[in-house]
Amino acid sequence: MDKKMTMEARIEAFYRQSGGPHNPRIDKLLQKHLLYGKDHGMPGYRETFADALMDVVLQDPSLLLLFERIQRSRVARSDHSKWEALEQRLERRFQKIEAELQAIQARLDELAGGMESGSMPKIDSLDR
Repeated sequence: MDKKMTMEARIEAFYRQSGGPHNPRIDKLLQKHLLYGKDHGMPGYRETFADALMDVVLQDPSLLLLFERIQRSRVARSDHSKWEALEQRLERRFQKIEAELQAIQARLDELAGGMESGSMPKIDSLDR
């Protein structure tokens, strides 16, 4: 007969079987139980709290739906922040290009004014 035990009862049974809470072998026994116990997931893999939580979520359809919605929300926020970062980089780049174009326009206006007045600038002055 396999009865359901509370966690406290299971811990007490473990200590009774292993020689009490002050047994120096407790750490090794506990590690072995966590790695190979039937109630702790895959054999040889120490199940984490996150693993146990995922098992619960994946087995409950309503929790799975909630989890999927949370994940979609996270992805959407991540995508949104990536687009915002790209937009900011492009905005800075456009401002830089606009400033360069204004400098070029000012230089062209200066050269055109010099040509109209008849005084041609020297070739050296065309270089930046």
